[in-house]
Amino acid sequence: MKAQSTRAFEGQKTDDGVLVAFPNPTKDVLILKSKDNSAKIRTVTFFSILGAQVAEYTINNNNAELRLDKLRPGKYLMRYVLDDNTQKITQIIKQ
Repeated sequence: MKAQSTRAFEGQKTDDGVLVAFPNPTKDVLILKSKDNSAKIRTVTFFSILGAQVAEYTINNNNAELRLDKLRPGKYLMRYVLDDNTQKITQIIKQ
């Protein structure tokens, strides 16, 4: 039984090898954690599927809790930049 609940949680996590974002899909709060504690997340920017920027956060830490309650439900592209200028884009679903 416990293994099933762990797998259900794993399905709600976005892990690209550099950053973990959960829960995904999310309702109001998205938690970000750098997999390398020495790598700080500099900024996180959200874009609509049409490419319009809808939110930007300055973090300068290796983890953060982002409030997404002002975003409408839908799919977003989240771009993050680390302090070493690594940039990646991942999809986040807001419920």
